[in-house]
Amino acid sequence: MEHPVPFEPKNLGPNVNSAYDEYFPAITADNDVLLYTRRIKDDQNEFGEQEDFYVSEKRDGKWSKCYNMGAPINTHYNEGSPTISPDGKIIIFSACEERYGYGPNRKGYGKCDIFFVKKVGDKWSMPMNMGPPISTAAWDVQPSYSSDGKTLYFVSQRKGSLGDADIWMSQLTDEGVWGQVQNLGPVINTKGKEEAVFIHPDNQTLYFASNGHVGMGGLDIFVSKRQEDGSWGKPKNLGYPINTFNDENGLIVSAGGGTAYFSSNREGGEGGLDMYQFPLHEGVRPIKVTYMKGRVYDSKTKKSLSARFELIDLETGDVVVESSSDRVTGEFLVCLPTNKNYALNVSKKRYLFFSENFSLMKAGTSSEPYLMDVPLQLIQINRMAILKNIFYESGSFALKESSFIELKKLIDFLIENETVHIEIEGHTDNVGDLKSNQILSENRAKSVYSYLIEHGIDKERLGYIGYGETQPIRPNTNEADRAKNRRTVFKVVSMGE
Repeated sequence: MEHPVPFEPKNLGPNVNSAYDEYFPAITADNDVLLYTRRIKDDQNEFGEQEDFYVSEKRDGKWSKCYNMGAPINTHYNEGSPTISPDGKIIIFSACEERYGYGPNRKGYGKCDIFFVKKVGDKWSMPMNMGPPISTAAWDVQPSYSSDGKTLYFVSQRKGSLGDADIWMSQLTDEGVWGQVQNLGPVINTKGKEEAVFIHPDNQTLYFASNGHVGMGGLDIFVSKRQEDGSWGKPKNLGYPINTFNDENGLIVSAGGGTAYFSSNREGGEGGLDMYQFPLHEGVRPIKVTYMKGRVYDSKTKKSLSARFELIDLETGDVVVESSSDRVTGEFLVCLPTNKNYALNVSKKRYLFFSENFSLMKAGTSSEPYLMDVPLQLIQINRMAILKNIFYESGSFALKESSFIELKKLIDFLIENETVHIEIEGHTDNVGDLKSNQILSENRAKSVYSYLIEHGIDKERLGYIGYGETQPIRPNTNEADRAKNRRTVFKVVSMGE
């Protein structure tokens, strides 16, 4: 209390809050959709009240009038503690009455289970119990879904817990099912109670409430950072007056890392627990995360397409995010933690794949989103695609190791489309003399050609050519445009039989 941290909470106002209790917020990565729980009166519930999900959308920088999500998610029973995928297409939540059918004669696994729904177009699927190993006979609640779609954190009292309630996690296996759960261990969990877990979209910063770590009294909010070896660092109290002698709970942080949301029954609100936001002080902020948002469509018909996304860390080759665009609207949203260089690949059967790259390594990288549409081209003769993630040593035709990710995608494309023949094109900017640029472009195209042959592609399906500086796609008047002219392209020259 002698060393208070900056804390200026602002009530989200009557469009979000009411005389009822509002709590357990969740927010999309673009900060445009706020999902939260409201406890309301309900004569059809045996207790006379129940919990439903409400949504408020940001319009012109302000939260719009909230609305009840309605069926099939909301019922006359309790829905609570939601977590939402960055694009708002998946909601995972707790339900503490065994009411949803799961199998012919079974409604649930315990009093509180974890369920999920998916949104296709503007319609939500029926809620489904996540089943073992997530839902068990124990109390399983308060999920938090990582932005890469690969890890689920949640609170449970299952066997193996170190205290009253622990934070657990499960990761998706290569087969696409949730693997065996793991306790986060004694650095995070105590003999007391840990709950209200929130993994930030940076996938490196964990917020949670605890009465087992040293705090102000009751439940305090703590933050832990992932260490280089993958373990969690010692939790840090968010400080006074964020934490008080009362119970503090249910904090989430925006993707950009600067704004936190929580619930409080402090004076001056709309009544009961209200939703608040406040600037999060620097000492407990996560890594800044921006996002890429847009739509995938057929380049000719403009029809929306469902396509597969892979966002890859160019340094490690690890797939950071796997996702799909909506099969009705073609829309997508993927998170981009700053401090990394990324390769993006978008693919769909019968189409040329699309690639892009993002460099977010520079200090002070802007958190402004990347808004882009992805036109996919059907595989046809003379169609071509720029390989945005092929990199060479400066002034050389030697391939950088970071190019191998994209080259593997090209190899996979040729294996899947075994009758397609392609030609690799090399292009340069106008720096240097015409002859040198011609030779460099040809040698760079040959480097890709040779790599494909070395990795099992029949040379009869391949060709290469250099165009030097003769076919610019931008004026060579600045470095950004010259960089676009320095490119490697593949063109479909034959479809075979």
